Amino acid sequence: MKKLLSTFIVLVFFVFNFHGQNAVFSGFVFSEKGKEPLLGATIRLVGPNAAAISSENGKFEIKTKPGIYNVEVSALGFISQMVYQLELTSAKPAYYEFILIAKSHEMKEVLITEDAFSRTKESPLSIHSLSAYELERMPGSALDISKTIRSLPGVSPRVSFGYNIVIRGGASNENRFYLDGIEIPSLTHFTVQGTSGGPNSIVNARMLKSAELHTGAFPSNRPNALSSVLEMTQKEGRKDRFGGSFNLGYSDWGFQLEGPMGKKSSFFFSARESYVQHVLEALGLPVIPTYSDVQYKQVYRPNDKNEITIVALGGYDKYRLNRTNNDSSEALLYNVGYIPEGNIYQYTTGIHYKHYLPKSVYSVVFSRNWTLNKAFKYRDNLEVPQNLLMRYQTIEAENKFRLEQKGYEREWEWAYGVNGEWDEIRASNFSYFTSRDAKIQTIDYSNRLNMLRFGFFSNIARVWKNVSLSGGLRMDGNSYNSKMTQFWRQISPRISASVQFSPQWWLHGNAGIYYQLPSYVVMLYGSQGELQNQNNLDFMRSNQLVLGVEHKNQQGYQVKFEGFYKKYSQVPFLLFDSISYANANANYVLIGNQLANSTSTGRAYGLEFQSKQQLKKNYFWMFNATYVVSEFSNSVGELVPSSWDNRYFSTLSFGKVFAKHWQLGLRYSYAGGNPYTPYDIALSSQMNVWDINQRGVFDYANQLNQARLPGFGQFDLRVDKTFHFNKKSLNLFIDLANANRSSLPSVPYLILERDANRQPIVAGNGQYKTKLINADTGRMISTFGIMFDF
Repeated sequence: MKKLLSTFIVLVFFVFNFHGQNAVFSGFVFSEKGKEPLLGATIRLVGPNAAAISSENGKFEIKTKPGIYNVEVSALGFISQMVYQLELTSAKPAYYEFILIAKSHEMKEVLITEDAFSRTKESPLSIHSLSAYELERMPGSALDISKTIRSLPGVSPRVSFGYNIVIRGGASNENRFYLDGIEIPSLTHFTVQGTSGGPNSIVNARMLKSAELHTGAFPSNRPNALSSVLEMTQKEGRKDRFGGSFNLGYSDWGFQLEGPMGKKSSFFFSARESYVQHVLEALGLPVIPTYSDVQYKQVYRPNDKNEITIVALGGYDKYRLNRTNNDSSEALLYNVGYIPEGNIYQYTTGIHYKHYLPKSVYSVVFSRNWTLNKAFKYRDNLEVPQNLLMRYQTIEAENKFRLEQKGYEREWEWAYGVNGEWDEIRASNFSYFTSRDAKIQTIDYSNRLNMLRFGFFSNIARVWKNVSLSGGLRMDGNSYNSKMTQFWRQISPRISASVQFSPQWWLHGNAGIYYQLPSYVVMLYGSQGELQNQNNLDFMRSNQLVLGVEHKNQQGYQVKFEGFYKKYSQVPFLLFDSISYANANANYVLIGNQLANSTSTGRAYGLEFQSKQQLKKNYFWMFNATYVVSEFSNSVGELVPSSWDNRYFSTLSFGKVFAKHWQLGLRYSYAGGNPYTPYDIALSSQMNVWDINQRGVFDYANQLNQARLPGFGQFDLRVDKTFHFNKKSLNLFIDLANANRSSLPSVPYLILERDANRQPIVAGNGQYKTKLINADTGRMISTFGIMFDF
């Protein structure tokens, strides 16, 4: 830590004498209807009072000192718009397009909408926004959006089972992710198949302009989600000249290139590669991960009425075991004994076309995503055929199409569309399963599935003075089985309402029914050529109700209080383990590869509180607290706490901007402990059982989630210093995640007792001698980061 601070101070003083340069803020102002350029709109930087008036083509430009600013845009007859915490640097112009909404004829007051407090008539609540500044500077996140969103209401800041993203008590497979309107299969590297979340984001936060997380009231054009929809918007490449940046973070290094491609197009490209594998190997961690990713965006505008966006994202993951430590601890021996090795390859490509008409806009999206996931495990890590314990490979290819139109007519808004998808999935799996009577079952299959998916959606909304009302409908179907083909069985209505009962107070509500497909892992399970779950599965269903009250003012302050209730049905029930799929979390590569039917039920309900102050003078902060109960059915149909039943968690984050471009960020998170199932020690200790599983077997039959881990609190600290040169900028930062070195509670390890030669001790009666050891982990993760833009 002392060496890290010394290096930081030396670099600061080395470049401290360079003089700052001017920053440029430019862009366009359009009307939402027809994307017509607005003449005479006022764009003002709050603070220095620098301002500009848009020209007849909607263009504007402001020159000012580098810094962090709030931006206000106003035009006669339109609702004013605020954008908070926009960072301007000397390296390149900050480009922004403002699309203003015309005031309703019945609107009595001037309302201010802020990007930081986004809401729509269709989703007036349960939506949270993050700016580019927040995505890059959140303490403890080190440029990782999968860690940044854990600061938002309803999102558990930490769970005790891997890196699962858990929102409002739902299972970790209930989340969907979009990049510029194109769905991506995963947000992270090393995602366990059938879940969401991994240790590192596959999306480069430095390419993001903003992100919106819907935790309820899902838009009707976003199917297949029960817990969240994350909408990420990427920045556009610079249009004045070629440029780029270099960044060094906690676990990877990378670079970005951007620039014009003719007069009507620009591109933005990113490439990153990990180096953390060398650090983890030295620390003696059991798994050594290596990853890399690339990201690309190109925007082409032949004119103001047409826009084409091309998006590409690709990732490569490799994880191997750490076998270099000759003085291995008991925990390391245990982990390398059962954790497999493998590779994951994935890519997404897509094109998004928009055509603007006087009173509507058409959108057409074509995309393809492809994932190859393969893993293997041998007993004692000796790769000989007789030692094979697990061999798994799956290839998933999804080809998607979506057509939608959104229109406006006085106080009315309407939208409709269709989507289609052709999926090609192949899976092969060789593994073993241990039943409760100690019988070993061999799982060995190779299956494939070609499936057509289709959907229809519509929405209509209207404003009456201080009241807005929205109603939407979805219907989804597919060719997996006869039940799912009948799309009218999956009618998904939703309704939202918002009432402004005083100048700064709103009451919001939403009710809806949402459907989601089971995981491909469950759908493809079977024997050779036979999908054994095909006739027993249905769409998962969740009936949801959300009510909330909101206060906000024009100084960027907001208070929200929401209550939610989610009722689940038709969730897969895993017949070998006798647990709901929502409770499955024990596997390292995939979950759900067993017989199942859609008989599980569940519920999640709770309260959320958020108080947030956007940049005011030189500080900003956010506090949120969530209480949630999450329960799913056991083998006899009783509701018991789920694996994601944290009960309560909260996050407080604070930032302050100082003179000379210094910045300080603090974050403290606390989460209640997760329930877990104790081991069946008698079954686990049997030699034939242990030799197959290499770990303890959980007692789902008698003790499902009857134990609970203690809570966990983490303090994160970040210090930034930015230097502005002529057409360049340098940001140096120190990010200390878990600066208080708090221990993360984890399920204890059940391990073998070993003799002096590290050989298992036999207790007799065909059993090994076992014991429980503490598995809690907790270390401070120190990052010295660099972001250099040119």
